[in-house]
Amino acid sequence: MAYDNLSPCAAEALRSVRQVKINGIMTGFSGLDESIAAVREENLTSESAIRASLMNRIRTSNYIPPRAEELYAAALMEEYHKTLLKSEEGKTRTE
Repeated sequence: MAYDNLSPCAAEALRSVRQVKINGIMTGFSGLDESIAAVREENLTSESAIRASLMNRIRTSNYIPPRAEELYAAALMEEYHKTLLKSEEGKTRTE
């Protein structure tokens, strides 16, 4: 496997990287799925609160260029909403 020669920490970090298109460029985020799950558990209701929480979580393990912050936030919110839709579709199919 591709991760066999890496230390366990490095291999795990690579496994949790997810790519998102930002301004036409594929950009990798470490811990995106985990951050989305944590924000969902907060049960926030406003878009601005969700956005702020998601950006704060993503910043802990990813560099976000200050000049591109709005682009990153918009792309991450899009991924957040895609994840919610997939989750809802999964619930509908199992019911």
